Amino acid sequence: MSNLVLYGVRKVFRSRRGAPVEAVRRMDLEVRSGELVALLGPSGCGKSTTLRMIAGLEDVTDGDILIGGRSVLGLRPQERNVGVAFENYGLYPPLTVAANLAFGLDARRLGRARERRARIHDVARRIGLLDVLDARPASLSSGQKQRVALGRAIIRAPDVLLLDEPLSRLDAAQRDLTRRELRRLQRELGYTTVLVTHDQEEALSLADRVVVMDEGRVRQVGTPDEVYDDPADVFVAGFVGEPAMNLLPGVLEGGGPVWLSPHVAVPTDIRGAAGDVVLGVRPEDVILVGPDADRSGGVADAVAHVLVVEDLLECTLLTVELPGVERRLVVQTGPGLRAVPGQAVSVAFHRLRTYVFDAKTGERLR
Repeated sequence: MSNLVLYGVRKVFRSRRGAPVEAVRRMDLEVRSGELVALLGPSGCGKSTTLRMIAGLEDVTDGDILIGGRSVLGLRPQERNVGVAFENYGLYPPLTVAANLAFGLDARRLGRARERRARIHDVARRIGLLDVLDARPASLSSGQKQRVALGRAIIRAPDVLLLDEPLSRLDAAQRDLTRRELRRLQRELGYTTVLVTHDQEEALSLADRVVVMDEGRVRQVGTPDEVYDDPADVFVAGFVGEPAMNLLPGVLEGGGPVWLSPHVAVPTDIRGAAGDVVLGVRPEDVILVGPDADRSGGVADAVAHVLVVEDLLECTLLTVELPGVERRLVVQTGPGLRAVPGQAVSVAFHRLRTYVFDAKTGERLR
């Protein structure tokens, strides 16, 4: 399979009346051969525009796109040998599943009739559609329709596979099943793949690397563990993770603690910096401690008051209030915790998993 490289890719939308909109801001990215990279970010961050530029559906304002070491700028979409599966399936209602799968082959006049039938059968077998090849889209479930769209994208063995929100229309059970099947299929076939999604669970579970985007910018590129455990800035910290990371405003003393309020100070290892900061700690890294508990893993022991208790069966979420701290703190504990609103609890932050960000720039202080 081929690698995909974006050099300084930029996209500006211009209109006669409004000001130009810079949808993608000088993006540099290499997707290695056989790798699955997820573009993750909120709506409007530029991830779908990036995918459309790779596919040739949008012009590139500046920069270059290379597939297999060859620039594809100026090539029509059908000349780039990319497979694309969109959110809305795009199936042809009058055609059978087999005919929908074959449409990409027929459009490009690939293969003789016997070869086409063999390829259709092979793809249908891989994605579990052998028993519905003669059916039409109206009789299929949402999961089956999505698999047909995916099969149509891979049937011509593309150099690069592009997936734009492929699971967003599926219900929870179908989404989980299809996600696992998609990952199995991608590993089995080894396609160089770019996945666009706003669903962080989808990105973190499927991707070899994740590109976190916001307002057309790349905020961080890394493995799922890296973007979760080592966020580059306050946006990545707040966007990646469910429940979201607690982000608490405070003041950093040079070489000293972060004061969240006159009553709560969190020791840090930050040196050579002082001023307004944001302290980040994930809900699972807030420790509930008793009077005789081992505090060696935590810092900033403080008494909080429980406001809300959410029993989610596999875990319990507490929303608590720290004395003098403006923002509330979410704590994730194991299942079966017995707590009630109004109860006082002692909390500590995990020493090695507490992050500090510059309040003005959002950059991580290390």
